[in-house]
Parts: sequence; C-alpha cells; structure tokens
Amino acid sequence: MAALLQVRGLTHEYGAGDGRVLALRQVDLELVPGERIAVMGRSGSGKTTLLNVLAGLERPTAGTVEIAGRDLARATWRERETYRRSIAGYVWQQPEDGLMPGLTALENVVLPMLGAGRRRQERVHRAERLLGAMRLGDRLHDQPAGLSPEETQRLAVAVALANGPQLLLADELTASLDWAAAAELLGDLVVALTAIEAAAVVVTHDLRVSRYVDRVLMISGGVAVPVRAEPAAG
Repeated sequence: MAALLQVRGLTHEYGAGDGRVLALRQVDLELVPGERIAVMGRSGSGKTTLLNVLAGLERPTAGTVEIAGRDLARATWRERETYRRSIAGYVWQQPEDGLMPGLTALENVVLPMLGAGRRRQERVHRAERLLGAMRLGDRLHDQPAGLSPEETQRLAVAVALANGPQLLLADELTASLDWAAAAELLGDLVVALTAIEAAAVVVTHDLRVSRYVDRVLMISGGVAVPVRAEPAAG
C-alpha cells in the first residue's frame, strides 16, 4: 500500500545563535492510509512541534514532509490552508481553540464544511451523524461553554472530522480526562476513523493510549525512536 505520509530527515530549529533550540533532529516517519500512531515523550521533547509541522502550521528547517502527494516543506501559505481544509483534521491541545464559542455544537461542525461544495442539508446531516458518533446527539444546540470537558473534547474531534480528512492530528487528546472517559473517547474515535479509513497521529504523554494505535513513536530531545505498541483495544 502506498504511503499517505512520508517524513524524511525532518529537522526543526527555533531561534538563532546561542539561543538556538533544536526541537526535532532527523525524524523519519511513514504512515499508510488508515494507520494510527501515537507520538509519546516528555514535555518539551518535540511532540507538539512534530504535530504542528504535519499540520502545516510550521515550516521545517530541513527535510521533507510529504502528505497525500503534497510537500508541506515547500508549500505556500495558501496551499497549506487548503491542505488543512481537505486533507488533515486537527484537534488542538486546548480543544476550545478549535471551536467558535458563539456557535452551537451543530454549527461548529457545519462550519468547516462551508465552501466544500456540499448542499446545506447534506452538511447538517453529516454534522448530526458525527455528533451522534461522538455521543453528542442530545447536545446539538448547546454552545461549547455549556459542555463538560469530555463533551468539549468530543466536539473538537467532530469538528476535526467534519470534512472526512485522510489524516487526523490530535494533541494530548486525553490530557483533561479521567481514564474511563479517555478510554471511551478513544474507542469511539477508532470506530470513526475506521469508518472513513483515516490515518491518525496522536500526541500524548499517556502510555495507555498505545492500546488504541498500531505503532508508537517515542521522542526524546527531538530524536524519534519507534517502539512497539500494546495490543490493540478490542
């Protein structure tokens, strides 16, 4: 199967001179469609930097980042914006950052679909299905401020999946949840990703997340080392 994501020699620096920080060092990564990987490591290890590069939010200092035939290392700002609308869905570390507080849950999920060529009824039906899959079917008309932390995280996931991305990128998806809620969310996410055959890169500090992915990439000091995942959750 052809790779969806190919990263070769990815290096990323912040600052210059004596203040230079090497956040990523010669990272290699490959993902096929539908494959799920967890990126783990301590705070400051480079996990979020890697996710931001994969999302096209930051341009790497060196190396290649090819996703769905697009070279993000050389893409223009407009090309990266198109990529985030059509290829990649992103769940922020603070899920509220990806939500519009003045809109309802339903409106938040419909919003990314505007301009994607779907008719209004199709957009609404798709949003309702996604919210149902995220167990928010009874919260369609509530605004984010009225949701619990778990519901807010689930809404952020639904928004990220709105356009049926080929790749989901999620930063510390379970950090604000107890493990029972986190496990339930991860189980529902696996079902949702499988339904659309989407791959996923999940940044996390929680080793238990490895039960829900195919592979684990451990980052320390900007260096990435593959390790074996735990047996997949049933």
